[in-house]
Amino acid sequence: MVRGSPHPPYGTVSVIKILAATALLCAIPSSLFGFVPVNRWTSTATDGLTGNNGDPVTLTWGLTPDGTSIIGETDSSNLVSFLDGIYGTAPGLISNRPWFSLVEMSFNRWSELSGITFQYEPEDDRAAQGVGAPGGLAVRPDIRIGGVSIDGNSGTLAYANFPNGGDIVFDTSDGFYNNTTSNSLRIRNVLMHEVGHSIGLGHIESNNANFLLEPSISTTFDGPQYDDIRGIQHLYGDALEKTNNGAGNGTSALATDLGSLTAGQTRSIGTDTGSGTLVLPSETDFVSIANQSDIDFYSFQIDEPSVIDLTLTPVGATFNQVVQGGSEQTEFVTSQISNLSLTLIDSNGSVVLSSANANPAGIAETILGFELATPGEYFVRITGGDNAVQFYELDLRASAIAPVLLGDYNGDQVVDAADYTLWRDTLGQTGTNLAADGNGDNLIDAADYDIWKLNFGNVLETPSAAVVVANVPEPGTLLVALLGFLSLVWLGKKSGPPRAQEQACF
Repeated sequence: MVRGSPHPPYGTVSVIKILAATALLCAIPSSLFGFVPVNRWTSTATDGLTGNNGDPVTLTWGLTPDGTSIIGETDSSNLVSFLDGIYGTAPGLISNRPWFSLVEMSFNRWSELSGITFQYEPEDDRAAQGVGAPGGLAVRPDIRIGGVSIDGNSGTLAYANFPNGGDIVFDTSDGFYNNTTSNSLRIRNVLMHEVGHSIGLGHIESNNANFLLEPSISTTFDGPQYDDIRGIQHLYGDALEKTNNGAGNGTSALATDLGSLTAGQTRSIGTDTGSGTLVLPSETDFVSIANQSDIDFYSFQIDEPSVIDLTLTPVGATFNQVVQGGSEQTEFVTSQISNLSLTLIDSNGSVVLSSANANPAGIAETILGFELATPGEYFVRITGGDNAVQFYELDLRASAIAPVLLGDYNGDQVVDAADYTLWRDTLGQTGTNLAADGNGDNLIDAADYDIWKLNFGNVLETPSAAVVVANVPEPGTLLVALLGFLSLVWLGKKSGPPRAQEQACF
């Protein structure tokens, strides 16, 4: 059932009920899924118009003073005195009450997982609570919480309006709330469930997972769970969208700073998503691309030339789900919702150094072994290819640039006759990435021989080896040098293993 009637433009009311020992929610329209929003807040007391899906908002909340009428109810609100009876009272402001922190932390939990900023509004002008009284700064909150005796010690626990209403009503005649174990998990999970409706999420069911927005209140977990977080980030973006005074991190100028990277260090973000649906109260590191227009920028700094490895991994659980009352559950593989792209950008914030977007949805994109020769700040850009929310984890790792041993053409960390042989056998070749192209001009010639000769006998420095310099015989005259070079050109045309005198003709 749905309590109340649709009220344009605020939508319907969601009701939470208790039956026997289990709290049950009444049904909502069958087209509404937990991860697909009923609707988001489009106008708030703080922001005015709030933009589109994925954009952050600021919402105010508060407690309706006792004695305030509630639209659709016979009695006026008595929630404050009801909570005082369970937890005790305190003089002065409502925020002094011992139970106030339970309410506050319930809103704060949603806030730390999404682009919503919740702010407590202490003022309330006692206008009738319901969808007909929008919030106003220093007038009344966007979301008002009241309570009345609804149907006695069973049945309805609470109900809430969808945006742009959002008001919540508790059943203050229900003994369900008298159990205050686990830091009053019962009342907190009911409240966080109803706040989920107040910010735009509907009911769903799953036969192999547990979510806060399911039609039963559970005390096996604490607060919003995996798919609840997906839904709210689809509506309002992740928590980084409210940084920079609500401008988010969608440009290099607003990039989220991941800090300085030195050789051997790793920086990561999005590490709490994991592969399961259970979310612990301590977990907050959830980042996502909310839709096709969402862009996330990150910055990092290096103090010395470094090799950088970037890995962008789409992450998410697999579970079954259906709208409440639906006939058939659908499997959702949420690591494969949107095809993500990864880009490394130069210190100016615009020049692309490297990008990766070849893999399909669900497969990590990588930029590995990219050498950054200049110390400074660099940027990582993440985008999505589909109009759906996708959690991800981003990992950055720096390593030292491997030292280069000039003249070591075969890469065995010593400059010796074998390198000369490689130079000789490829003399005259042109192209890129030639092993014996010591000066990088895409041509194997006498200049590369000179590099080898200059470094002959050197060994790559390691903790157990030092550079050893051998004497290289020098030709007596320029004519001898020229004749030697021409001879080497001729020798370069030979095939087969070198003779001993050829190895010694340098």
